[in-house]
Amino acid sequence: MATVTKLAGYEFTKYVTYSDEGKIIALRGLNVKNGKLDLTDVKYIDKSDLTKLNRSKLCSGDMLFTYVGTIGQVAVINENDKYYLAPNVALIRVDTQFVNPEYMRYFFQTNVFWNTQINRLLQSSSMKNIPMEKIRKFILQIPSIEEQNRIVEVLNRFDTLCNDLSAGLPAEIEARQKQYEYYRDKLLSFKELPK
Repeated sequence: MATVTKLAGYEFTKYVTYSDEGKIIALRGLNVKNGKLDLTDVKYIDKSDLTKLNRSKLCSGDMLFTYVGTIGQVAVINENDKYYLAPNVALIRVDTQFVNPEYMRYFFQTNVFWNTQINRLLQSSSMKNIPMEKIRKFILQIPSIEEQNRIVEVLNRFDTLCNDLSAGLPAEIEARQKQYEYYRDKLLSFKELPK
């Protein structure tokens, strides 16, 4: 159903050179937050030997999962040829015939998933982590692709209303205006006085 992989630290240190400018971004754990990519602090790897990093090239629809330090943060890649995987972040590439990557992203953020999968697998050493072999054994509830698409559509709308000021704020203002009009009309509708 999915390929789960990571970039070995030795591969990264051997073939990768960070810089503060460029076009190709190495996505680190700190770039994955609250279900989205956070690109406020990025490192570029344009001058690296990318031919040696085929396994870490990210494609649209790939999901990232942080498994060291801040565990369980997820994000889905939305464009090709822009990102590569850095260490401590797992790549989960699903077969899109069976799984919508956005459905999986939402599912990985649920309390049910955390209570049944993440919390029981956390290993504590000097830093919390989940080994790759355990990530590969995650159990997911996968409804039909049509149902997944419907769920994603509903959750995307809620996400937009909650997080996109240009969409959420006007919708909230409109809802409060309707509420105001309803109560105004209720409070100011008097029974007709007898003549």
